[in-house]
Amino acid sequence: MKRVRIACAAALCAAVIWGLVSAWGEIRWKNTPVFLPSLPSFSTSADENGQNVPVRTVSAPVAVSPAPSVSASAACVMTGSGILLYELGGTSFLPIASTTKIMTALLTLELGKGQLDKEFTVGDEVKVEGSALGIKPGATVTLRLLAWGMLLSSGNDAASAAAVRLGGSFEGFAELMNQKARELGLENTVYVTPSGLDADGQGSCAKDLATLACAALQNEDFRAICSQTNGHMEIGGVPYWMTNHNRLLKEYDGCIGVKTGFTDSAGRCLVSAAERGGETIIAVVLHDPNDWADSAALLDWGFAQLTKTALEADLTGVRIPVRAAIDPETGEESTPGSVSIRQRTPVTVSLAPGEVLREEMELVCSLPADASPGDAAGMVKWVDGDGMVRGWSILEVE
Repeated sequence: MKRVRIACAAALCAAVIWGLVSAWGEIRWKNTPVFLPSLPSFSTSADENGQNVPVRTVSAPVAVSPAPSVSASAACVMTGSGILLYELGGTSFLPIASTTKIMTALLTLELGKGQLDKEFTVGDEVKVEGSALGIKPGATVTLRLLAWGMLLSSGNDAASAAAVRLGGSFEGFAELMNQKARELGLENTVYVTPSGLDADGQGSCAKDLATLACAALQNEDFRAICSQTNGHMEIGGVPYWMTNHNRLLKEYDGCIGVKTGFTDSAGRCLVSAAERGGETIIAVVLHDPNDWADSAALLDWGFAQLTKTALEADLTGVRIPVRAAIDPETGEESTPGSVSIRQRTPVTVSLAPGEVLREEMELVCSLPADASPGDAAGMVKWVDGDGMVRGWSILEVE
Protein backbone atom coordinates (compact mmCIF):
# COMPACT_ATOMS: atom_id res chain seq x y z
CA MET A 1 0.00 0.00 0.00
CA LYS A 2 1.38 3.38 -0.98
CA ARG A 3 2.40 5.49 2.01
CA VAL A 4 1.62 9.18 1.69
CA ARG A 5 2.93 11.98 3.83
CA ILE A 6 0.69 14.98 4.46
CA ALA A 7 2.54 18.25 4.93
CA CYS A 8 0.71 21.28 6.30
CA ALA A 9 1.66 24.75 7.47
CA ALA A 10 0.96 25.15 11.16
CA ALA A 11 0.49 28.87 10.79
CA LEU A 12 -2.63 28.45 8.67
CA CYS A 13 -5.84 28.30 10.66
CA ALA A 14 -8.50 25.75 9.74
CA ALA A 15 -11.08 28.42 8.97
CA VAL A 16 -8.95 29.99 6.26
CA ILE A 17 -8.17 26.62 4.73
CA TRP A 18 -11.83 25.60 4.70
CA GLY A 19 -12.78 28.89 3.06
CA LEU A 20 -10.31 28.30 0.25
CA VAL A 21 -11.60 24.80 -0.33
CA SER A 22 -15.16 26.11 -0.55
CA ALA A 23 -14.09 28.57 -3.23
CA TRP A 24 -13.14 25.73 -5.59
CA GLY A 25 -16.77 25.15 -6.43
CA GLU A 26 -16.85 28.32 -8.51
CA ILE A 27 -13.92 27.43 -10.76
CA ARG A 28 -14.73 26.65 -14.37
CA TRP A 29 -12.31 24.49 -16.35
CA LYS A 30 -11.22 25.67 -19.80
CA ASN A 31 -8.58 24.42 -22.18
CA THR A 32 -6.09 26.96 -20.80
CA PRO A 33 -3.86 27.06 -17.74
CA VAL A 34 -5.94 27.32 -14.57
CA PHE A 35 -4.78 29.28 -11.56
CA LEU A 36 -6.25 27.55 -8.52
CA PRO A 37 -6.32 28.46 -4.82
CA SER A 38 -3.15 27.49 -2.98
CA LEU A 39 -3.52 25.12 -0.06
CA PRO A 40 -1.03 23.32 2.18
CA SER A 41 0.22 20.56 -0.06
CA PHE A 42 1.01 16.94 0.46
CA SER A 43 3.63 15.16 -1.53
CA THR A 44 4.14 11.66 -2.91
CA SER A 45 7.78 12.42 -3.64
CA ALA A 46 9.11 10.94 -0.38
CA ASP A 47 8.13 8.20 2.02
CA GLU A 48 8.02 8.40 5.82
CA ASN A 49 11.81 8.04 5.99
CA GLY A 50 12.38 10.88 3.54
CA GLN A 51 13.40 8.51 0.73
CA ASN A 52 12.43 9.46 -2.81
CA VAL A 53 9.67 7.42 -4.42
CA PRO A 54 8.33 7.63 -7.99
CA VAL A 55 5.89 10.43 -8.82
CA ARG A 56 2.69 9.00 -10.29
CA THR A 57 2.15 9.76 -13.96
CA VAL A 58 -0.49 9.00 -16.58
CA SER A 59 0.52 8.40 -20.20
CA ALA A 60 -1.05 7.62 -23.57
CA PRO A 61 -0.17 4.83 -26.04
CA VAL A 62 2.73 5.63 -28.36
CA ALA A 63 1.33 4.01 -31.51
CA VAL A 64 0.72 6.53 -34.31
CA SER A 65 -1.04 5.86 -37.61
CA PRO A 66 0.75 7.05 -40.79
CA ALA A 67 0.18 10.71 -41.62
CA PRO A 68 -1.51 11.57 -44.93
CA SER A 69 0.64 12.39 -47.93
CA VAL A 70 0.78 16.13 -48.65
CA SER A 71 2.06 18.36 -51.46
CA ALA A 72 3.90 20.71 -49.11
CA SER A 73 7.65 21.29 -49.08
CA ALA A 74 7.38 21.30 -45.28
CA ALA A 75 4.58 20.45 -42.85
CA CYS A 76 3.95 19.99 -39.17
CA VAL A 77 1.15 18.83 -36.86
CA MET A 78 1.17 19.77 -33.17
CA THR A 79 -1.28 19.68 -30.29
CA GLY A 80 -2.38 22.92 -28.69
CA SER A 81 -0.22 22.02 -25.69
CA GLY A 82 2.88 21.83 -27.87
CA ILE A 83 3.22 18.07 -28.43
CA LEU A 84 4.76 17.41 -31.85
CA LEU A 85 2.82 14.72 -33.72
CA TYR A 86 4.30 14.91 -37.22
CA GLU A 87 6.75 16.88 -39.31
CA LEU A 88 7.90 16.82 -42.91
CA GLY A 89 10.99 18.94 -43.36
CA GLY A 90 9.76 20.55 -40.16
CA THR A 91 12.98 22.48 -39.47
CA SER A 92 13.75 23.48 -43.07
CA PHE A 93 14.31 27.25 -43.29
CA LEU A 94 11.85 28.63 -45.84
CA PRO A 95 10.12 31.90 -46.76
CA ILE A 96 6.78 32.08 -44.93
CA ALA A 97 4.98 35.01 -46.58
CA SER A 98 2.15 36.57 -44.54
CA THR A 99 2.20 33.90 -41.83
CA THR A 100 4.83 36.34 -40.53
CA LYS A 101 1.89 38.42 -39.36
CA ILE A 102 1.16 35.87 -36.62
CA MET A 103 4.18 37.26 -34.79
CA THR A 104 3.43 40.87 -35.76
CA ALA A 105 -0.17 40.66 -34.55
CA LEU A 106 0.80 38.85 -31.35
CA LEU A 107 3.36 41.53 -30.48
CA THR A 108 0.86 44.26 -31.36
CA LEU A 109 -1.62 42.81 -28.88
CA GLU A 110 0.99 42.15 -26.18
CA LEU A 111 2.99 45.39 -26.42
CA GLY A 112 -0.14 47.43 -26.97
CA LYS A 113 -2.03 45.98 -24.03
CA GLY A 114 -3.88 48.76 -22.25
CA GLN A 115 -3.78 51.07 -25.29
CA LEU A 116 -5.31 48.94 -28.02
CA ASP A 117 -8.12 51.42 -28.58
CA LYS A 118 -6.02 54.59 -28.32
CA GLU A 119 -6.21 56.51 -31.59
CA PHE A 120 -3.07 57.72 -33.39
CA THR A 121 -2.08 58.97 -36.84
CA VAL A 122 -0.03 57.00 -39.33
CA GLY A 123 2.44 58.29 -41.92
CA ASP A 124 4.00 57.10 -45.16
CA GLU A 125 4.90 53.73 -43.63
CA VAL A 126 1.51 52.46 -44.83
CA LYS A 127 2.59 52.91 -48.47
CA VAL A 128 3.51 49.28 -49.05
CA GLU A 129 2.90 46.78 -51.84
CA GLY A 130 0.73 43.71 -51.66
CA SER A 131 -2.47 43.03 -49.74
CA ALA A 132 -3.79 45.98 -47.77
CA LEU A 133 -6.47 47.04 -45.31
CA GLY A 134 -6.76 50.39 -47.10
CA ILE A 135 -5.06 52.72 -44.62
CA LYS A 136 -3.98 56.07 -46.08
CA PRO A 137 -1.12 58.29 -44.83
CA GLY A 138 -2.52 60.69 -42.23
CA ALA A 139 -5.33 58.28 -41.26
CA THR A 140 -6.38 57.77 -37.66
CA VAL A 141 -6.14 54.16 -36.50
CA THR A 142 -5.87 52.02 -33.37
CA LEU A 143 -3.68 49.03 -32.60
CA ARG A 144 -6.79 46.87 -32.31
CA LEU A 145 -7.80 47.80 -35.85
CA LEU A 146 -4.29 47.00 -37.07
CA ALA A 147 -4.35 43.55 -35.44
CA TRP A 148 -7.71 42.81 -37.07
CA GLY A 149 -6.42 44.13 -40.39
CA MET A 150 -3.38 41.85 -40.24
CA LEU A 151 -5.18 38.65 -39.28
CA LEU A 152 -8.26 39.04 -41.51
CA SER A 153 -7.31 41.21 -44.50
CA SER A 154 -3.61 40.30 -44.25
CA GLY A 155 -2.93 44.02 -44.54
CA ASN A 156 0.71 44.85 -45.15
CA ASP A 157 -0.20 48.47 -44.40
CA ALA A 158 -1.60 47.43 -41.00
CA ALA A 159 1.56 45.46 -40.17
CA SER A 160 3.77 48.36 -41.20
CA ALA A 161 1.80 50.88 -39.13
CA ALA A 162 1.99 48.65 -36.05
CA ALA A 163 5.72 48.13 -36.53
CA VAL A 164 6.52 51.85 -36.64
CA ARG A 165 4.16 52.62 -33.76
CA LEU A 166 5.63 49.98 -31.44
CA GLY A 167 9.22 49.60 -32.69
CA GLY A 168 9.94 53.08 -34.02
CA SER A 169 10.94 51.63 -37.39
CA PHE A 170 10.79 48.40 -39.36
CA GLU A 171 14.29 47.56 -38.13
CA GLY A 172 13.40 48.30 -34.51
CA PHE A 173 10.29 46.16 -34.69
CA ALA A 174 12.20 43.31 -36.35
CA GLU A 175 14.47 43.28 -33.30
CA LEU A 176 11.39 42.89 -31.09
CA MET A 177 10.10 40.09 -33.32
CA ASN A 178 13.40 38.20 -33.17
CA GLN A 179 13.63 38.69 -29.42
CA LYS A 180 10.16 37.19 -29.00
CA ALA A 181 11.16 34.33 -31.28
CA ARG A 182 14.10 33.53 -29.02
CA GLU A 183 11.88 33.68 -25.94
CA LEU A 184 9.54 31.13 -27.53
CA GLY A 185 12.40 28.83 -28.54
CA LEU A 186 11.97 29.35 -32.28
CA GLU A 187 15.40 28.14 -33.37
CA ASN A 188 14.99 28.42 -37.15
CA THR A 189 13.23 31.77 -37.46
CA VAL A 190 14.53 35.17 -38.57
CA TYR A 191 12.34 38.23 -39.10
CA VAL A 192 13.26 41.22 -41.28
CA THR A 193 9.89 42.73 -42.22
CA PRO A 194 6.66 42.93 -40.19
CA SER A 195 4.49 41.84 -43.14
CA GLY A 196 6.29 38.84 -44.59
CA LEU A 197 7.10 40.44 -47.93
CA ASP A 198 10.18 38.74 -49.36
CA ALA A 199 13.41 39.95 -47.78
CA ASP A 200 16.92 38.55 -47.70
CA GLY A 201 17.53 36.37 -44.66
CA GLN A 202 13.89 36.24 -43.57
CA GLY A 203 12.14 32.92 -42.99
CA SER A 204 11.08 30.24 -40.58
CA CYS A 205 10.16 26.57 -40.52
CA ALA A 206 6.98 24.55 -40.10
CA LYS A 207 7.83 23.43 -36.57
CA ASP A 208 8.56 26.98 -35.39
CA LEU A 209 5.34 28.26 -36.93
CA ALA A 210 3.34 25.59 -35.09
CA THR A 211 5.06 26.51 -31.82
CA LEU A 212 4.33 30.19 -32.47
CA ALA A 213 0.68 29.41 -33.17
CA CYS A 214 0.44 27.54 -29.86
CA ALA A 215 1.70 30.63 -28.04
CA ALA A 216 -0.44 33.07 -30.03
CA LEU A 217 -3.63 31.12 -29.35
CA GLN A 218 -3.02 31.51 -25.61
CA ASN A 219 -3.58 35.25 -26.11
CA GLU A 220 -7.34 35.76 -25.77
CA ASP A 221 -7.46 38.76 -28.12
CA PHE A 222 -5.45 36.98 -30.81
CA ARG A 223 -7.57 33.83 -30.54
CA ALA A 224 -10.80 35.84 -30.78
CA ILE A 225 -9.64 37.82 -33.83
CA CYS A 226 -8.11 35.05 -35.96
CA SER A 227 -11.26 32.95 -35.66
CA GLN A 228 -13.50 35.63 -37.23
CA THR A 229 -14.59 35.36 -40.85
CA ASN A 230 -15.49 39.05 -41.18
CA GLY A 231 -14.96 42.28 -39.30
CA HIS A 232 -15.95 45.94 -39.42
CA MET A 233 -14.60 48.98 -37.58
CA GLU A 234 -14.93 52.70 -38.05
CA ILE A 235 -11.96 54.72 -36.80
CA GLY A 236 -11.64 58.47 -37.35
CA GLY A 237 -14.79 58.44 -39.44
CA VAL A 238 -13.31 55.93 -41.90
CA PRO A 239 -15.03 52.52 -42.23
CA TYR A 240 -12.87 49.41 -42.57
CA TRP A 241 -14.45 46.19 -43.81
CA MET A 242 -12.41 43.02 -43.38
CA THR A 243 -12.80 39.52 -44.76
CA ASN A 244 -10.68 36.61 -43.55
CA HIS A 245 -8.82 34.81 -46.34
CA ASN A 246 -8.85 31.51 -44.41
CA ARG A 247 -11.39 29.26 -46.17
CA LEU A 248 -11.11 26.58 -43.47
CA LEU A 249 -13.04 28.81 -41.06
CA LYS A 250 -16.11 28.01 -43.13
CA GLU A 251 -15.15 24.64 -44.54
CA TYR A 252 -13.57 22.78 -41.61
CA ASP A 253 -15.56 21.88 -38.50
CA GLY A 254 -14.05 23.51 -35.43
CA CYS A 255 -11.51 25.69 -37.25
CA ILE A 256 -10.36 28.65 -35.12
CA GLY A 257 -7.68 30.21 -37.37
CA VAL A 258 -4.83 30.99 -37.80
CA LYS A 259 -3.20 32.67 -40.86
CA THR A 260 -2.75 32.36 -44.61
CA GLY A 261 0.22 33.49 -46.68
CA PHE A 262 1.42 33.72 -50.27
CA THR A 263 4.30 35.17 -52.25
CA ASP A 264 5.89 33.91 -55.45
CA SER A 265 8.93 32.61 -53.59
CA ALA A 266 7.06 31.21 -50.54
CA GLY A 267 4.19 29.69 -52.49
CA ARG A 268 0.96 28.99 -50.64
CA CYS A 269 1.44 28.81 -46.86
CA LEU A 270 -1.16 28.06 -44.21
CA VAL A 271 -1.09 27.83 -40.43
CA SER A 272 -4.39 26.34 -39.32
CA ALA A 273 -5.88 25.35 -35.97
CA ALA A 274 -9.06 23.58 -34.96
CA GLU A 275 -10.70 22.75 -31.65
CA ARG A 276 -12.87 19.72 -30.93
CA GLY A 277 -13.98 18.43 -27.57
CA GLY A 278 -11.80 20.95 -25.78
CA GLU A 279 -8.65 19.81 -27.61
CA THR A 280 -6.71 21.87 -30.16
CA ILE A 281 -4.70 20.64 -33.15
CA ILE A 282 -2.43 22.90 -35.21
CA ALA A 283 -1.30 22.13 -38.76
CA VAL A 284 1.27 23.99 -40.84
CA VAL A 285 1.97 23.60 -44.55
CA LEU A 286 4.59 25.61 -46.46
CA HIS A 287 4.96 25.98 -50.21
CA ASP A 288 1.88 23.81 -50.73
CA PRO A 289 -0.22 24.17 -53.91
CA ASN A 290 -2.92 22.05 -52.25
CA ASP A 291 -2.87 23.86 -48.90
CA TRP A 292 -6.60 23.75 -48.05
CA ALA A 293 -7.11 20.03 -48.60
CA ASP A 294 -3.74 19.08 -47.11
CA SER A 295 -4.35 21.14 -43.98
CA ALA A 296 -7.80 19.63 -43.48
CA ALA A 297 -6.34 16.12 -43.86
CA LEU A 298 -3.55 16.86 -41.36
CA LEU A 299 -6.01 18.28 -38.84
CA ASP A 300 -8.22 15.19 -39.17
CA TRP A 301 -5.18 12.98 -38.70
CA GLY A 302 -4.06 14.96 -35.67
CA PHE A 303 -7.38 14.57 -33.90
CA ALA A 304 -7.37 10.85 -34.70
CA GLN A 305 -4.09 10.42 -32.79
CA LEU A 306 -5.55 11.65 -29.50
CA THR A 307 -6.60 9.02 -26.97
CA LYS A 308 -9.48 9.65 -24.59
CA THR A 309 -8.06 8.83 -21.16
CA ALA A 310 -9.91 8.67 -17.85
CA LEU A 311 -7.93 10.28 -15.03
CA GLU A 312 -8.44 8.65 -11.66
CA ALA A 313 -6.55 9.90 -8.62
CA ASP A 314 -4.41 7.35 -6.82
CA LEU A 315 -5.81 7.69 -3.28
CA THR A 316 -4.46 4.42 -1.94
CA GLY A 317 -3.74 4.87 1.76
CA VAL A 318 -4.63 8.57 1.78
CA ARG A 319 -6.60 9.58 4.87
CA ILE A 320 -7.36 12.99 6.37
CA PRO A 321 -7.10 13.49 10.17
CA VAL A 322 -10.34 14.44 11.91
CA ARG A 323 -9.95 16.85 14.79
CA ALA A 324 -11.22 15.92 18.25
CA ALA A 325 -14.41 17.60 19.46
CA ILE A 326 -15.52 18.62 22.97
CA ASP A 327 -18.96 17.43 24.09
CA PRO A 328 -20.65 20.64 25.37
CA GLU A 329 -22.62 18.72 28.02
CA THR A 330 -20.01 16.36 29.41
CA GLY A 331 -16.88 18.27 28.52
CA GLU A 332 -15.36 15.04 27.28
CA GLU A 333 -13.10 15.09 24.24
CA SER A 334 -13.79 12.67 21.41
CA THR A 335 -11.03 10.47 20.08
CA PRO A 336 -9.35 11.90 16.97
CA GLY A 337 -9.72 9.76 13.88
CA SER A 338 -9.29 9.94 10.13
CA VAL A 339 -11.39 9.54 7.00
CA SER A 340 -10.71 8.29 3.50
CA ILE A 341 -11.39 10.50 0.49
CA ARG A 342 -12.56 10.07 -3.09
CA GLN A 343 -12.49 11.96 -6.37
CA ARG A 344 -15.67 14.00 -6.69
CA THR A 345 -16.06 14.09 -10.47
CA PRO A 346 -14.83 11.91 -13.34
CA VAL A 347 -12.16 13.53 -15.51
CA THR A 348 -11.42 12.57 -19.10
CA VAL A 349 -8.80 14.20 -21.33
CA SER A 350 -7.37 13.51 -24.76
CA LEU A 351 -3.68 12.65 -24.69
CA ALA A 352 -1.25 12.70 -27.58
CA PRO A 353 0.83 9.60 -28.30
CA GLY A 354 3.43 9.20 -25.55
CA GLU A 355 2.22 12.30 -23.67
CA VAL A 356 2.73 12.10 -19.91
CA LEU A 357 0.79 13.95 -17.20
CA ARG A 358 1.98 14.40 -13.63
CA GLU A 359 -0.60 13.88 -10.87
CA GLU A 360 -0.52 16.46 -8.07
CA MET A 361 -2.69 16.68 -4.95
CA GLU A 362 -3.39 19.31 -2.35
CA LEU A 363 -5.22 18.44 0.87
CA VAL A 364 -6.45 20.28 3.95
CA CYS A 365 -4.46 19.58 7.09
CA SER A 366 -7.46 18.21 8.97
CA LEU A 367 -11.25 18.12 9.03
CA PRO A 368 -13.73 19.12 11.74
CA ALA A 369 -15.25 16.39 13.87
CA ASP A 370 -18.63 16.82 12.14
CA ALA A 371 -17.24 16.36 8.63
CA SER A 372 -19.57 14.28 6.51
CA PRO A 373 -19.42 12.48 3.14
CA GLY A 374 -19.21 14.93 0.27
CA ASP A 375 -17.37 17.65 2.21
CA ALA A 376 -14.43 19.07 0.23
CA ALA A 377 -11.06 17.93 1.50
CA GLY A 378 -8.64 18.89 -1.26
CA MET A 379 -7.95 18.80 -4.95
CA VAL A 380 -6.17 16.65 -7.51
CA LYS A 381 -4.85 18.02 -10.79
CA TRP A 382 -2.99 16.54 -13.74
CA VAL A 383 -0.24 18.71 -15.21
CA ASP A 384 1.63 18.34 -18.49
CA GLY A 385 5.33 18.91 -19.13
CA ASP A 386 4.81 22.63 -19.70
CA GLY A 387 3.04 23.10 -16.38
CA MET A 388 -0.42 23.39 -17.96
CA VAL A 389 -3.30 21.93 -15.94
CA ARG A 390 -5.04 19.44 -18.23
CA GLY A 391 -7.65 18.19 -15.78
CA TRP A 392 -8.68 18.55 -12.14
CA SER A 393 -11.24 17.50 -9.58
CA ILE A 394 -12.14 18.30 -5.99
CA LEU A 395 -11.40 15.54 -3.49
CA GLU A 396 -14.12 14.91 -0.93
CA VAL A 397 -14.85 12.86 2.19
CA GLU A 398 -15.89 9.36 1.23
